[in-house]
Amino acid sequence: MLRLNAPDNTTNYTISDHDYPESLTGRSGPGWSWMWVPYPFNSQSVKGQFSHRVFKHHRMSHGDLRAFIGENIAGHDRRWSTAAVAALRDVTAQEFVMVCSHVWAFASFEVPSGRSAEAGTAFYNGWVNDVNSAPDNPYVLMAADKPTVLVRR
Repeated sequence: MLRLNAPDNTTNYTISDHDYPESLTGRSGPGWSWMWVPYPFNSQSVKGQFSHRVFKHHRMSHGDLRAFIGENIAGHDRRWSTAAVAALRDVTAQEFVMVCSHVWAFASFEVPSGRSAEAGTAFYNGWVNDVNSAPDNPYVLMAADKPTVLVRR
């Protein structure tokens, strides 16, 4: 499993159609945000896509992530989309990574003051290091038949 490169000026921001009054203006913290990584187990390269919103409360960030999955991912794979949205409803952790087979990984992370995408990159890369600490971990995650939520401690 590969780590993400540091974000640069070409970082992709995924924009949800929802506009919550709880979201902060701009793309920096403090607050909570989310990201997704298509094909996180790709052996060549991985690239994160980040929400441009930072929320005051992690629950609003999780709600925006659920809406994004329901609006955008469902067209690619209805079964995984439905399962991912259902799994997110039960998440109480503020920071986590959810893996959907070999196709997607989603992360919810805290955004410190003055930061945004780079905070998500650092959180995700720490999680990748944790996963790679045991050689079988990536294969177990790819073989799971349902979304797997992993809380990073």
